[in-house]
Amino acid sequence: MGAEQDGAPGELLRAAESLGRAIADRGASAPPVAEPRWAALPARPAVPPHPQERRTAIERLLAWAQAGGASWNGIEVAVDASGDVSVRASRTLTSGERILTFPRRLMIVDDELAASTTGELALGLPAATPRDALAAWLPLEAREPSSPWRAYLDALPVQLAALPMFHDEGDLAALAGTAAHELAVEQNRDVHATYNLLSPEVRARVSLADFAWGCALVISRAFHAPGTLEHHVAMIPVVDLFNHGLEDTTWSYHPAEGFVVCTEREIAGGDEVHFPYGVRSNAHLMVHFGFALHRNTADEACLVFDRPADPVNEAVAHLLWELPLEVPARLRVGCRLDHRFQRALSLARLQVSGPVERARAVAAGLELHGELPWLGGALEEAAFAGLAAAARRALAALDADSPRATQHPWDRICSVVRDGERAVLEQIIEFTRMARGYLHWQPAQLRAAAAAIPDDASGAPRLVRQYLHAMADESQG
Repeated sequence: MGAEQDGAPGELLRAAESLGRAIADRGASAPPVAEPRWAALPARPAVPPHPQERRTAIERLLAWAQAGGASWNGIEVAVDASGDVSVRASRTLTSGERILTFPRRLMIVDDELAASTTGELALGLPAATPRDALAAWLPLEAREPSSPWRAYLDALPVQLAALPMFHDEGDLAALAGTAAHELAVEQNRDVHATYNLLSPEVRARVSLADFAWGCALVISRAFHAPGTLEHHVAMIPVVDLFNHGLEDTTWSYHPAEGFVVCTEREIAGGDEVHFPYGVRSNAHLMVHFGFALHRNTADEACLVFDRPADPVNEAVAHLLWELPLEVPARLRVGCRLDHRFQRALSLARLQVSGPVERARAVAAGLELHGELPWLGGALEEAAFAGLAAAARRALAALDADSPRATQHPWDRICSVVRDGERAVLEQIIEFTRMARGYLHWQPAQLRAAAAAIPDDASGAPRLVRQYLHAMADESQG
C-alpha cells in the first residue's frame, strides 16, 4: 500500500488489530453489561375533562388565535363524545385551497421565551437543548394566569397516556424485541437523565411529572421552528389539532403571513382533514405520538448482529461507527437503501472480512466513519448471509415474546407495531435472496434490471432496485 493511501484508515486498522488482540486475550472474562431497569415516568394527576369542557377550551383557543391574526376557511374543529379532537371539512374542499394561516407572532419558539413571565428561568438551564428549554417552560407558564398563551395552554391535554414513556414495565413488555422498545427506552432514560441535570431552582418548581409532560408535548406537537436555519423548535397552536395523514394537506411558511396549510386533494364536506406528521416508521409514530399504522411502508426494525468471530472486526466496527464492544450490535433499518441500511450492509461485509479484505477496503477508499465498499461478489454473498442471519435473529427475538391478545388499545397498537417490524425483517431476508442473482452482473445489466422494477415498488423489490443502481455506480466508479 502506498504512502498516499496509508492515512487515517490505515492507522485505524492498526489500532483495531491491537484492540482486537486485547479483546481476544481477555476472552470471556468480561462481565455482562446489566441493562438498567425500566422506570415509567410519572404522569400528572388529572380528571378527564367532560367533553363540553373540552369543547369550551377549544372554542377559547380558536377565538384567541383568530383575534391574534390566524384565519381558516372551509374547516371546523370537532370534539367527539370522548373529548377527542379532529379537523373536518365544513364544505367540499378543492385541491390547492388555502385552509389555514397561522401568524409567526403566536407561535411559541424555544429561543424566544425571554419576554414571557417564566422564560428567563427556563432559558437559564445549563446547556439546554431546544426541547429541554421548552419542556421546562410549558409547566411553568401553564401556572401563570396572565400568560399571553393562556388559551392555548388551557387547551393542551393534561396527560398523554398513550405514549410509551408513561407506561409501566409490564406494558412495555408487549414491545419486547422491537425497534419501538429500543426507542422508548432511549427516550425514557433521556428524560430522567435530563431532569436530574436541571438546576435545583428549576426542580423546586417543576416536578419530574411536570417535566415529562412538557417533554411529551414537545415531542408530539413541536415543529422545527419555521423560518430558522438553526435547530429551534416551535409549538404552533391550532395546527397541532390535526390528526396525522399524508395525502390531505401540505404546508409552507411565508415570513409575512406565517404558517400556511393547503389541501393536496379534493376533500368532501364532513370528512376529516389530516395533516402530515412526516413519513415515519411505526416505532417513531408510537414513541412520539402514541399510535401506529397498518401496512406502513416507512416501517423499520432492528437487525441483531452476532458478535464477529474475529475480534479485530469488532474493534473496527467500534472505531469506525461507535458500535458497542462485547455485545451484539443492533441496527435500526427499513426497506430502503439509506445511510442506515448502508451501515448494516457495511457491518455485514466487515464481519466476513479478514486482513486481506480490510486492506482492500482501505485501498478502495475507506474513510474514517465511512462505509465498507463493494469488495467482490463472493464476499458480498457471504455478507448477504450475515444480513439475513441478523434479520432471522431479530425475528426470533420478536417471536420469543407473546404479546397480550386483548382488545385494549395499547395491546392492539403493540400488535400492529410487532406485525409491521416482522414484515420488514421478512422483506430484508427476501432482499438477500433476490439480490444474490445479480452479484456477478455488469453495470449495464444491473441498470437494466433496476429499470425493470417499478418505481413505486416497496419492500424487497424497492431495496433490490436501489441496490442495483448503487452497485452499478460503484462498479463503474
